[in-house]
Amino acid sequence: MDHNNNLPTRAAYRRSLKHQKKHFYKRWWFWTLIVIIVLAGGGVAGMKMTATGPFAKTSHVSKPKKTTKKKKVVNKDGVTFAQYSGIYLNETSGTPIATVQRLLGKPSTTSTSNANNTKTEINTWNNVDNGELGSNLKVTFANGHAISKAISGMKVARSEKLGLDAYSSVQNGMEESTILNNVGKPNGYSESFNSDKTSKSFTYSSGVSGSTGANFVVNFTNGTVSGKSQTGMK
Repeated sequence: MDHNNNLPTRAAYRRSLKHQKKHFYKRWWFWTLIVIIVLAGGGVAGMKMTATGPFAKTSHVSKPKKTTKKKKVVNKDGVTFAQYSGIYLNETSGTPIATVQRLLGKPSTTSTSNANNTKTEINTWNNVDNGELGSNLKVTFANGHAISKAISGMKVARSEKLGLDAYSSVQNGMEESTILNNVGKPNGYSESFNSDKTSKSFTYSSGVSGSTGANFVVNFTNGTVSGKSQTGMK
């Protein structure tokens, strides 16, 4: 038997190889794709390592600084009525002179006297908040403690003038709150302490019917009206 008849010729064998289907892993494009994927994966991994690794650049995000506005302290132009009211009067435990001067500042004028082993000193502050020209505060100290005080020249807006009818409505025994409600705020206050007795007075000098300088004063003893007087009212 001639076995050569069963074998293909070299040319026929080459032709048969061309017509055979190559496996996908033997194709050139398959390995090209693998290389691209590997390179791309390595790049991504490198980016992640750089972003999270020890050589990563740390970017500090600067937070905007909060600007805290300082509250402006509004300085009153002069002594206030609240400061006047805060001065406690007593022969032995009244507000000390050093405390009053620390709160109100250096007085405009001072005067001293000595009698019966008691040193008396009067301090005057000329500037009063919401005060008219010539307004002032006077505090009298005995042996360094406040025993009397007076504030004058305070501006008061009145809806109508105070006439003799307003003056006549003030009667002995009335309380301070009643006078304030019926007559209104005074332009001046004064108060003194002596032997467990508190004496006060309200002075009305603006919006008073009468001649120039017309005014009236209401006196209190231990919180109730004990007398009154008027000048130049009509």
